[in-house]
Formats: sequence, C-alpha cells, structure tokens
Amino acid sequence: MITITLDGAQLTVDPTKTLLQIAKQHQIDIPSLCGDNTSGPKTPCDLCVVEIAGLGIRRACETRPEAGMVITTKSEDLSTHRQQALGRILADHYADCEAPCQRACPAGVDIQSYLHHIAMGEHEAAMAVIKQTLPMPLSIGRVCPAFCEAECRRALVDEPLAIRQLKRHAADLDLAEVAPYQPAKKPAKGKRVAIIGSGPSGLTCGYYLGYEGFEVDLFEAMPEAGGWLRYGIPEYRLPKAILDQEIDLMCQSGMRIHTQQRLGHQITLSALCRDYDAVCLAVGASKAVPMDYPGSTLAGCYLGVDYLKDRMLAKRLTTGKRVAVIGGGNTAIDCARTAVRLGAETTLIYRRTRAEMPAEAYEIDEAEQEGVRFLMLTNPVENLADEAGRVCQVRLEKMALGEPDASGRRRPEPTGEFFLEEFDTVIAAVSQQPDLSFMEGEPLTLSFTRWQTLESHPETMHSGHGNLFAIGDLRRGPATAIEAVADGRKAALAIDQFLHGDMIDPVNPFNACKAPTLKQVDPAQFAHLKKVARTIMPHLAEKDREGSFAEVERGLSDQDARSEASRCLECGCQANTDCALRDYATEYKVDQSALDTSQCQKFAVDNSSEFIVFDANRCIGCGQCVQ
Repeated sequence: MITITLDGAQLTVDPTKTLLQIAKQHQIDIPSLCGDNTSGPKTPCDLCVVEIAGLGIRRACETRPEAGMVITTKSEDLSTHRQQALGRILADHYADCEAPCQRACPAGVDIQSYLHHIAMGEHEAAMAVIKQTLPMPLSIGRVCPAFCEAECRRALVDEPLAIRQLKRHAADLDLAEVAPYQPAKKPAKGKRVAIIGSGPSGLTCGYYLGYEGFEVDLFEAMPEAGGWLRYGIPEYRLPKAILDQEIDLMCQSGMRIHTQQRLGHQITLSALCRDYDAVCLAVGASKAVPMDYPGSTLAGCYLGVDYLKDRMLAKRLTTGKRVAVIGGGNTAIDCARTAVRLGAETTLIYRRTRAEMPAEAYEIDEAEQEGVRFLMLTNPVENLADEAGRVCQVRLEKMALGEPDASGRRRPEPTGEFFLEEFDTVIAAVSQQPDLSFMEGEPLTLSFTRWQTLESHPETMHSGHGNLFAIGDLRRGPATAIEAVADGRKAALAIDQFLHGDMIDPVNPFNACKAPTLKQVDPAQFAHLKKVARTIMPHLAEKDREGSFAEVERGLSDQDARSEASRCLECGCQANTDCALRDYATEYKVDQSALDTSQCQKFAVDNSSEFIVFDANRCIGCGQCVQ
C-alpha cells in the first residue's frame, strides 16, 4: 500500500488499482463513459482526466498511483478538456435526446411518451405524462396552435401526427372516468401565494403550487374564471362547459378562486405583496389596441377583443348584415367565424397575403369553408357614416408587398388605388396589450416596456421586486395559451424555490438533435417507411354550423386515436432521462450548435437508419446508442 493525495485528502491506496478505480472506491466522482477501459481496443472517452503534480493531465483509467502523488480531479483546465472531449464524442452522435415535437412545445410536454400510452390504450398513463407539464389538456387540446406538429418528422413520410387532437382525446376519456387522474398532493408548507388572473397562466401556476402544498388564492376580475379561454375563444372552439369542468378538476389542487376581484379596486398589488408570501401577476393582455383612422369610432365600429367578450357577457353589441373584420390573427378569425354564425355576410380584410396571416392555417381554412370572404392586400383608410351616424361604407386601399419588416414578413406598401365597399359593422382586431390601469395610485414602482409588458426574468418569472412574479401575456405580450401555460409552470417552480430561499436559474439539459428544424432533416432517412394517412378528426357538417355555436371538432374514436398514435416514429431517445452522456454534456455546457455531425449524418442516410452504429475501434462503449 502507498500514500497519495487526492483532492487534498491523504489516502492509503492499492498501487495495482487505477486512479479511476481508487476515486470510485472513495466516492470521488470522475466523469467517465468507458469505465475502466480494459475490455478491448476501444478509443477512450477522454473524460476521466485528472491533473497530477509534475506530470500534467492524465487519464485516470490508464494511470496507476505512485507514492507521494498529488492528484486533482476538478479544475478549470480539466473542465475545458472534458468539454472538448464531449464535443468530439457528440460530433459523432446523430440522434435526438428529446423528440423534435417536445422541443417545439413551449410547455415541453413529453409527447412521444403519451402517444405511446394512447397507442397502447393506456389513457390514465397518458394523462399522468401530460399533466407533468400541462394541467389543461381538455382546453389546450382544443385551442393549441400545435407548434409540435410543425416539427413532426412523420411529415417527411406522409403527414404530421394529429398531436393536439390526440391530447384532447386522452383528456376527454379521462374526464369521463368516475375519478379523473390527479397527482398526489404534498403536505402543507404553511406558505400563502396570491395569483391575480385566472387565465391559462394563472390557473397553471395555482395548480402546481397547490399540489406542492402551498395555500393558493387566485383573484379574477371577471364574473367567471378562465381569462381569454372563456372571454376570447368562442364556444364552437372551446365549449365553456368543458372549460368549467377542467377548472373544477384543477381546483382539486386546493387553490381557491375569488371572482369579481379587480386589481386596483377590490384588491391592490401592494397589499397582496404585504399579506402573502409570494404574488404572481397573470393579468393577461386583453385590452384591444385600436386602429386610429378616420371614422374608426363611428357607431357599428368595434374592437375585436370587445366584440368577443360581449358575446360571453351582455350581448349588447349589434352584429349587422354586412360585417368587415380587419386583421389576420386568430382573434380576427374568431370574430369573423362568430359573425358568420350570427347570420352576417362577413369579409375579412388583411393588408398582406394569406401566406403572411399569423392565424393558424386550419382556422383560416375553417373560416373559408364557413363562408367568410377574404380581401387580401387591402387596408381600410376611412369609415363613412349614414344619416344616423352608423358606419355604412369603408374606403379601402389596395396594398403591395415590399421588403421584409422586423417580423420577417414582407411589408405592405400603399399603392394609391382606392375602392369602396358597403358594411354596416366594422370589427378591428389587429392587436392587444395588457391593461395597466391597476397601477394608477399604486405605490409600488415596477419596470414596464413600451409595449406595456412587465419586465421579468424569462426563466424564473421574477419581476425583480420583492416577492412579485409576472407571467403570461403580461410578461411576453399577446401570445398563445400553451405559452401562457409554460410560464405558469415555470413560475410555480421558481416560487417554490423562492419560498425555500434558493431560487436559481434552471439548468436546461443538453439536447442533441439531428437538425434544428424539420426542413433541415434529409427525407432519405425515412424512405423505407410505409406511408399511412393521417386520421381525420370528425367535424360538424357545414350546414349544421349555420347559426350554431356547437363545437365544430367532434373528437376521435378510441380505435382511430390508437391507430393515429401508432404512426409516431418515436424520434427521441428512450434513455434520455438516464443518460450519462447527456448529463455530462449538460454539466460541462457543451454547445450543440457548435458540433459538426455531418459525417454521422451521412452514415445514417447511407444505411437508411435513424441511428448511427460505429465500428468497434471508434466506439467508446458508453452504451447509449441503439446498436
């Protein structure tokens, strides 16, 4: 036996053992993928390097101790060496840690896993996976723009999977159960959290905090909870009975919802920050941005947000016989489809082309099928009134597309060519922003942007002020419900840490990916797969939609859902939650974008395989590849 110094500790060790074996024996972690590297002529991983006084950097798996040797296992130089070694390994690692659909989902839902469970008929298991990151599958499964489907690799074979509709299917089945799935609730933590706003971000935050054991009070200005899901999305897309049932399920977490409690009136921000351990602002962006042009405030001229909200409340706004809806986003489409159902001859006016419309493509298609007329490359310049002062005509200007603007879309340019159209109702639905009237007379000083959003940390959602957090549209501006859900969950995690005194920026795990976008994946890799058509969701017949706000999408049968889920290619690595290579790449901050996987990609294409298999002389034996 001999004596050495390992990370400052004097140890008596067996000189026949390697430094890697000695470190393991004394619970000192040295990263390694190839173990003791004694089973054959494999290329060493080069991660288990240590610094030896007088000798420099050596591999611990190849080095045996000598009397008096002084060894260091952690240093800046060793970290740099290990990072470079991981870069070399991962340059030959043509694989996806997470499926591209999961990477595209703002909430990071493990889509591949829940599709597997649906295909197997395991709907409770599917719900358990979904609710880890998304507590509102009944609603989101109906209104989500499905960013995931845009990156589905199945599109390189035939068509993307119906991911959104499959999520809804699992949630519908779960709702029909006597006891729908709910996670286990943790013991009470004796801390109180106030959330202002009951839209998808506020509900999500309250849901996760409730199950973590916090006492949660959620304050809502409107008569009922739901935020934009209730007051902005029409019944034919999201039935409010479904939303009510989902909110009831979420309240089983223990959160309490207090309605008709308007911030700045019945409650104040400073008082909440004083009385609660943490406060989360989730007030949304439901204030319409008006179009300021001549005649825009005539009788019969409304703002899209107000028009949709009125349909859920007093129904005071009159829908005429000829309706013009101005805008190209989802709110504009919802206004147009609502007006059609109320019997109006409806025209949607947009200053760019259909290709530039920010609304979801399937929503645009539905509007067209229901009879909405589209006037593209057109912009209103003046509303004209009749003798009674109500709008009766709109003067329109033809537009032409110029150079791209900051959004990447080509800028609409005026042509000087005008024409008149007759309309008795004009609905402008061009943008929304947060309503900051609650700050009037508020002693707290907060930092807002010129877009009326509250500056807060993009990962922790902390406002930079005391115990105050800000999420959803108030933080990012008008966005989607799934993005609001993502913020709500991040805030819940951060608030939990904050109230334990250890709030830190989350570490995002390393994600190897074959290509950043679907367009950069070579379709030749999938040429051997049989084409299978995407299952079509049954829809309410067009004739039955006239004058009706009944839900348009009718839901998938269980057989169709299982068949559709079986089309999943399972692109993500099945070992991604227990992968030493990924863990080390995360720990040593390897930059995926700096890796060159071109040779690995070529091998995969040449062999019609999704996975790379190397020859024995190059394999490092980490056991992570599919052999």
